[in-house]
Amino acid sequence: MTVLEVIHRHRKTETVFRKYDEQAGVCICCQALFETLEEVAGKYNLSLEGLLLELEAVASPVHPV
Repeated sequence: MTVLEVIHRHRKTETVFRKYDEQAGVCICCQALFETLEEVAGKYNLSLEGLLLELEAVASPVHPV
């Protein structure tokens, strides 16, 4: 799934990508919008597992209050 597809399906995930911008050294939503999550993690040396966990937590319909 691409960054664009993730954000399109779960708008709140954009905050997770913004969080990773500093570590990646680029605006992920600007530079890697059409890349898969695996490609982004590899290209910018990010933890794919960590990224997925954070994206899933934000996209989850159940949030503790």
